[in-house]
Amino acid sequence: SSEELIKAIATSLDSNLRGRIIFITGGMPGVQKAFAKGAGDGSRLWNLVPAGHKGTYGMGRDICAGTDLQQRRDIYIHLGDIYITVEGGPAV
Repeated sequence: SSEELIKAIATSLDSNLRGRIIFITGGMPGVQKAFAKGAGDGSRLWNLVPAGHKGTYGMGRDICAGTDLQQRRDIYIHLGDIYITVEGGPAV
């Protein structure tokens, strides 16, 4: 399944690039939650969420970005060097 694949990818990235990588999600359920669960202890996981919202899986640090999902997406695209996308949610 997509969730098993993304968790395996997160686990591999975490173990092979520890100390040289951070992970950013949108704090959403589904594949983002599966990724977060595979991304180590959560110390390098940031959940970019609109103001007034919280990540849905209790891992990592929530960071407010924008006032709604569209503004959050507009900010998100400027943060990373590499993006991994997997089907499974409205925020992809």
